Amino acid sequence: MLGGGGARGAAQVGVLHGLFEAGLEPPVGVIGTSVGALNGSAIAAYPSLAGIMMLREVWMSRQALTVFHAHPLGVILSGLRRDQISAFPQENVRRLVERAQALTGMTTFEQLRVPLAVVATDLNAGRPVVFRSGLLTPALLASTAIPGLFPSVRIDGREHLDGGVVDNTPLDIAIEEGAKEILAISLMGGGEYEAAPHSLPELIARTLQLSLHHQMLSDYERLRDRARIIVLCPITAPTATWEMRREHLAAVIESSRGATAALLSQRGSKLLRHSGIHYLDLR
Repeated sequence: MLGGGGARGAAQVGVLHGLFEAGLEPPVGVIGTSVGALNGSAIAAYPSLAGIMMLREVWMSRQALTVFHAHPLGVILSGLRRDQISAFPQENVRRLVERAQALTGMTTFEQLRVPLAVVATDLNAGRPVVFRSGLLTPALLASTAIPGLFPSVRIDGREHLDGGVVDNTPLDIAIEEGAKEILAISLMGGGEYEAAPHSLPELIARTLQLSLHHQMLSDYERLRDRARIIVLCPITAPTATWEMRREHLAAVIESSRGATAALLSQRGSKLLRHSGIHYLDLR
C-alpha cells in the first residue's frame, strides 16, 4: 500500500528499491492514493527491480521536475479569473502520467501484472471511491488532483479530487477487500520533529502532515487486530511536499533506499512477522 504525499513520493521509490533488493516477494495487489497511486501503477506493471528503475526514470524526468510549474501567462490569466481554484493546469500531471505509461507500455488496469486499486475522493458524495478497471489515466488524474493545486477530474458525471482528502493511507480499504497482510509506505511521518513554521505555506504543510499522519496512526490502532499491518514511514520535512529539484529527489531516493536496507539488516525477517510502525530517518 502506497500513501499520498506529493513530492515525498520519491521516498517511496527508495523504500521500494530497498525492499526489492532485499528479496521481498512481489505483492499480490497494490493500493495507492495520490502519488502512491502513480508509483503503484508502475509497480503493478512491473513488480520487481525493473519497475523500480522505471519509477526512478519517471521521477528524474522533465515531466516530474516541472509538475508544480505554471506558464507565466497562465499565472497572469488565472489571477484575472475569479473562478480559478487551482494553481496549476491538469496537463502538468497528465504529462507525468503519460511519461510513466510510455515506460511501462500499459494504459489500462487490465494490462497490469498485479491488481491495482486507485483511491480518489468523490467530491459530490464526500467519500472515497476506488478505481480498479478501465483506463488508468482518468483514475490517476483524479487520485492526484491535490485541492488548490490541480483541478478536479470529472468521471461519469462526478467530480473527483485527491484520494488523500479522505483516505491518505487506505488501510481500511485493504481490510475491507480481505487483506490479511499489509505492507504500507506512509509519507506523512516527521512533522513532530520539525521547528515551528515561519510562513503560511510552511504552517499549512506542517498541519496537513500532522493531521494525515495521525489519521494513519488512528486507523492502524483500530485495524491492527484484523490483519498484520507493517507501516514504513520515511521521515520528511513538511516542505518536502513540493520540492522537485532533481538533486533533492535523487538524494531522497538514495537515503530512503539506504534507510530501508539498514532497517532490514537490523531487524531481518522479524520486521515483517508482526504488526508495527517503523520510522526511517533520512537525515
